[in-house]
Amino acid sequence: GRSACVLPPTDSAASQLALRNISRGTYVEIGNVPAVFELPRSAQVKGLVFLAHGCHHSAGDFWPYGATCPTCIGLPEEVRISSAIVTAGWAAIAVSSADRTSFRCWDFETDGTRVVHALAEFREEHRLNHLPLAALGVSSGGALVLQLAKVVPLHAIVSQIMAIPPSYLVGFGGAPFPPTLFIHMPRDRRTAAGVRRCVRWLNQTGVRAAEIGVLPLQIHPGFFCRIPGIGEPLSHRLRRSLAPMLGDDGWLRGDPREGGWRDLVRADREVGSRLPGTRPGVADSLEPDVSPLSEVLNVAWAAHEITGDYMQDTLMWIGMAGEAAGPPPR
Repeated sequence: GRSACVLPPTDSAASQLALRNISRGTYVEIGNVPAVFELPRSAQVKGLVFLAHGCHHSAGDFWPYGATCPTCIGLPEEVRISSAIVTAGWAAIAVSSADRTSFRCWDFETDGTRVVHALAEFREEHRLNHLPLAALGVSSGGALVLQLAKVVPLHAIVSQIMAIPPSYLVGFGGAPFPPTLFIHMPRDRRTAAGVRRCVRWLNQTGVRAAEIGVLPLQIHPGFFCRIPGIGEPLSHRLRRSLAPMLGDDGWLRGDPREGGWRDLVRADREVGSRLPGTRPGVADSLEPDVSPLSEVLNVAWAAHEITGDYMQDTLMWIGMAGEAAGPPPR
């Protein structure tokens, strides 16, 4: 198995470069709507990608903690997504859902209007009005961006681990629905069935739509290098600490959300104290939804988690609005 710190082969060269030059977001409030954004360094901006987080998450998950974003926590998969987008020449903006006290999910009736207004103000301020607006949402955020198409013209949509009833897929002002790519985890059979229904319905109505099925990942010795700040030695030792929850071939024996792995990490105090957390000098809390390690273990299990592995397909889909063949179904 692989032992070196390498990114998955499905990741783009742009994303790999971005991880070596991690993006920096800027926290702003747009009409009392909390948001984090980053503009590309290139003079020719291709457009704007709106990022919608999942439940229990926030806009600040997509960028690392820093002076311009003291509320950011920079979870690994989210950072890979925003970094790849900006490195490819697109501006990126994430907005937090209105619900900040309960499950922090999106509610279209509440959030749709506030997101549209925030995006309009941001595009006006940064002179992006004439450029394409695309949207990428995850779980609850996927449901939001799929419904957002009826209240704002979108160039393309990418929905991760979420499908909605096809009757809700309505284009802006009677226009066709935007080209849509679904990235989902077939282990979640219910969502996979919903994705198939959406893709079939959109294709039948003449809309470009495709799906990518994300499969479980083997935890090879260098696997944990997908967390920024973890090098080969620590990744190797972490894998050894987690050996009881792995099969001989490196596959997880069960859903990490059911626990057990945290006790293994805490038992090796040297490993636990060295795992990077949500800001420099702070160790990983191992808590769900704020722990980098928890997130990448969920990615390896591949049931319901955000993933940064398919950014080449994502950016090709957004850039071409699903034209040509697009990514093949997987």
